[in-house]
Amino acid sequence: MMDKKYYYKIYGLTLASDYEFPHFIRLEEKVETPDIEIIYGGIPDFIKPQIDEGFYKGIKKDEMWFYNSAGLFYIHDNNKINFIEYNKGTIDDAAVFLPGLCLAVLLWYRKMIMIHGACLRMKDKTVIVAGNSGAGKSTLTTELIKRGALLMADDVTGIALEDGQFISFPAFPAQKLCEDQVEKNGLDTSNLKQVVYDLNKFEVSRKDDFYDIPAKVDALFRVEVQDVSALTKEEITGAEKLKIITDCIYINWLFNDTFRLEPDDMFRCIGLSNQIAVHKICRNKTQDTIKEILDYIESNV
Repeated sequence: MMDKKYYYKIYGLTLASDYEFPHFIRLEEKVETPDIEIIYGGIPDFIKPQIDEGFYKGIKKDEMWFYNSAGLFYIHDNNKINFIEYNKGTIDDAAVFLPGLCLAVLLWYRKMIMIHGACLRMKDKTVIVAGNSGAGKSTLTTELIKRGALLMADDVTGIALEDGQFISFPAFPAQKLCEDQVEKNGLDTSNLKQVVYDLNKFEVSRKDDFYDIPAKVDALFRVEVQDVSALTKEEITGAEKLKIITDCIYINWLFNDTFRLEPDDMFRCIGLSNQIAVHKICRNKTQDTIKEILDYIESNV
């Protein structure tokens, strides 16, 4: 077991963790009853026999376990994540999956909408730049920050319904960038943590460019890489807005008979689609369209 607890604020909640996350927003005082706990160890006995039988994950209502090449994780009771290193992974390797996938699952259980995308505050509006891995989210986010935007969340945006409004809650002031983006922005890699288990990215502090206040969501820009001859961009209306939002859910690849969009989940997604503007941008990966996309986002905020 680890000897020390660390306390943080993340997605509007208090977190007590056995593992230290240097880029999280630290709470200096002990929290007696934290909203969320990350605990090293404590993996229940029923999981190993399932792994021995060939299962790599187990899911039931409000509970999930899974393992990968870095760690073994158990998410349960709407407030706890237990983990250990696994296979050839170290504790640090396993911890890479805690702020992203593990928290996304736990907060989904807590009825937050978890979007695969960065959240930014710009022109007094709250904007999400969403898309699958490789869509260019990190590049667009970095360039928007250069243009004056403030980061609220890097890769996973957490949204909750409060008093009839859909509010984005700040995650933590850090961004993961691929090596080419690190080089392009002249960052010294000797001072950066390399995250090998996340597409070999580097973790960059954004403490000076962070917006730490919950804010109503105003717009979502979905970026897709497709075989198109030219960049396309449009505001979406009608039922397709809802489809884009559900496609952007961070854990939608998990949805099946046991982990799915429940009626109240769909109700929240419908409410979000009715309350925000949704734009779809399709780009060809071989074409340099970054400036055009940036201009489009800025002109539609």
